[in-house]
Amino acid sequence: DDVVQLANPVSSEYSIARKNLLPGLVRNLMDNRHESYPQRIFEISDVIGIEKKAETRSERRLHVACVSSHPTANFTEIKSSAEALLSNLGIKKWQIKETKHASFLQGRVAAIYFKRRKIGVVGEIHPEVLNNFELENPTSAFEMDLEEAL
Repeated sequence: DDVVQLANPVSSEYSIARKNLLPGLVRNLMDNRHESYPQRIFEISDVIGIEKKAETRSERRLHVACVSSHPTANFTEIKSSAEALLSNLGIKKWQIKETKHASFLQGRVAAIYFKRRKIGVVGEIHPEVLNNFELENPTSAFEMDLEEAL
């Protein structure tokens, strides 16, 4: 119910607009399992979310996401990357608070806040998710809404 369905999709495979970037990055890792590790990739792109007040009942948002996959990938590494990005964008006074998220390991996931608004998530991807994507290495990731941050 919280995804935007396309009225005239190019194919049945692409019938909804994406609301997050991380699933695509994890799929990219799956498609490149044969490549050497570490693998660290990021994407900055638009996502589409539900906005009931808008005429189209949807809105475009600019997100950034990053994954790091290798034998020693962990929360500290990806948290440092997220903080470096925020700092280099000139964003000050963000907060990182522990949270729960089904795609990440409990106790190794946090929400990213800026001006008391949640702008993202950072953490270690849950082994069940990694197994679903046939990934053998630990993987950490973050995703942020850049429009909320900037």
